[in-house]
Amino acid sequence: MSKYWRYPARVLGCLRNGEITVILCPGIGLADGGDQETLSAQMIPTDLRMPNSEFDVLFDRASGCFVKILRKGDDCPETD
Repeated sequence: MSKYWRYPARVLGCLRNGEITVILCPGIGLADGGDQETLSAQMIPTDLRMPNSEFDVLFDRASGCFVKILRKGDDCPETD
């Protein structure tokens, strides 16, 4: 079992106080999706910071932290 989970994410809000609001697992659950989280803008590549941009977020199960942004379709040795 991997120590990481890979979640799909969609940008909900623009940059505010150095953070960007994203929806994890969009389209699952009520009102377009899963949980709203704020991520440090420094984690997210500049071209993926616009509203509705989609990418995957790598979550460390042990620490409970988001550790990496992955573009859709990118391989991830940590989870593969």
